[in-house]
Amino acid sequence: MDRNPERTNHDPKPTDRDPKRTNHDSKPTNRVPAGVRGIELFIIRLQLWNNPRWRISLGNRWWLILRGFVSYVKMRLWLRWAQIPVGQRLALGMFVTITALLVPYLILSLHFMRTALDEQQHFTLLQQLKAAQVLVDHEGQQLLRTTEDYSVWEEFRDALQQRDSEWVRVNILDWALSHFYLDAILIFDRRGRAIYRAGDPVAEMERHDNPLLQRALQGSSGMGFLSAGGALYYVAYAPVLGENYSPPQAGVLMFAKQLDKALLARLWGRLNSTVRLLPPESTAQSRSASQPFTVTQSDGELTVGVPLYGIDGRCVALLTVSTPSVQAYAMQQAMRHATLYLLLAGLLLTLGTTATVLFMLMRRLTLFLQAANRLASGMWEVRVPYPARDEFGILARAFNQMAEQLQTAFEQQEQQRLEIEKQKAELEQLYMQLQKANQALEATNQELRAMNTLLSHAAITDSLTGLRNHRAFQESLLSLAQMAERYGQPLSLIMLDIDHFKQFNDRFGHPAGDELLRQVASVLRQSARAYDVAARYGGEEFALLLPNTDLQEAVQVAERLRKQIAAIPNAYAPVSASFGVATYRHGSAPATLLYEADSALYEAKRRGRNRVYAHGLDTYEAAS
Repeated sequence: MDRNPERTNHDPKPTDRDPKRTNHDSKPTNRVPAGVRGIELFIIRLQLWNNPRWRISLGNRWWLILRGFVSYVKMRLWLRWAQIPVGQRLALGMFVTITALLVPYLILSLHFMRTALDEQQHFTLLQQLKAAQVLVDHEGQQLLRTTEDYSVWEEFRDALQQRDSEWVRVNILDWALSHFYLDAILIFDRRGRAIYRAGDPVAEMERHDNPLLQRALQGSSGMGFLSAGGALYYVAYAPVLGENYSPPQAGVLMFAKQLDKALLARLWGRLNSTVRLLPPESTAQSRSASQPFTVTQSDGELTVGVPLYGIDGRCVALLTVSTPSVQAYAMQQAMRHATLYLLLAGLLLTLGTTATVLFMLMRRLTLFLQAANRLASGMWEVRVPYPARDEFGILARAFNQMAEQLQTAFEQQEQQRLEIEKQKAELEQLYMQLQKANQALEATNQELRAMNTLLSHAAITDSLTGLRNHRAFQESLLSLAQMAERYGQPLSLIMLDIDHFKQFNDRFGHPAGDELLRQVASVLRQSARAYDVAARYGGEEFALLLPNTDLQEAVQVAERLRKQIAAIPNAYAPVSASFGVATYRHGSAPATLLYEADSALYEAKRRGRNRVYAHGLDTYEAAS
């Protein structure tokens, strides 16, 4: 007799006394036991016949029959469900659950997708409408800037005041009409009467009650839309003034450009959508709305638009952007099909994987799950008793080895934790020491930064006057000359020297001389602009660099400084200064500018002091 305990499980001829073998060989049956069926029929008969209410009406009779049938079906289904294995029941439950979740998810996804696509299309059209508005406004603002540029032309104002028709025709009417593609040009006198015309102006442009014309006559420029003769025009009015908008006003200049199909075609090409101008009565929304509106045409075309208002405040046109809705609907259909196919594929894959995994693992995982839960709760001595030599046996041995390793690792970890706690205490003590050292180092660094700041300021500043010193002045002269050379801008230099300062210093003492130097430096500091460079060049000599300033303007600044210095209240003696002015000649060295300003200064002293002399401007010499 074989005493191997594993022999019984693998014997090809088991005995009939083996209950396990008998259970596996027996075929499952779906037949309900006779006793249960008899009980069901008995219950149904009791519900149908023993209830006296069934004789009262035929409706109650059928209601009782239906209730009995439903109870019978529920009982049969429950018995069938109880006979299905756990894995199959779980798979069937998952199938029903996933199906119940996927169907409404699919319906809601399609609904939300369609809504999102419609909103995205509407949002895209609104963005394109805003872009079209910006482009249309940009065109009008460009026309206004062109009109303002011509209206502040000094020669144009003089020609208009002198009624020089030939000059106006050649330089304004013909030139602007051909170079800026204008449709009409009007020039009004100071009473609002049109005296010059070019192009094809319409009568509405010359009306005296035109709001933009009235504003221009009062000195303010403006631009707007004007609807006339079935066309829409940009009209820009600007007062004719001198350079820098200086009065008197000689009249009003008007430029007009038609908002035609060519401009709309350019907008269409930039936005990849259809851009149109419609009359204000084309849609019902435009009569009362000032915000963008949306219209869906019968052919499926979606249109968004915004009203354009004229110079009189009335709606003169509708700027619309439209795109066919067929494109969005085609995308919806494609995404609907793709979503449906993906969901079906996911459903099939989920069901197949679930059934396979459940069939293979459910009968074996219970033991491992229990052991894993106990191991997770901290019971490191737990093991899986599974003697079979199949895959789950290998898994059981690996699980047991893992449990032993975890137990060993936990014990080692506990020892390491104690060592780490000890090292942590030592590191915290070391960290406190380092933190104190770091604070001391930070305080030292702050002191060094403050000292560096003071040294940097002292390196470029004159200690007595607070102005730039000689070194800083030379660096500024070099950098400003390079900038003027690069950008073609003017650069001027004023050199000034206090008259009779040596005698003043010798007579009244050095403290009085130092106070006088500080007073002159204060005048320079208060008069200089933010980007000017005021410096003490040496002794009683000062310098002022004037970027973006030509020689005439620099002479005016020097004269103003001369008067301010002469007005300094000094208790010892009157104060005056001599000034030399020069401007940078492009292509020359910065030292040349310094030499010319210094030469002009000495020339001013030679001519009697207390005066301004400009190098290269011999006709100018100002003195008190």
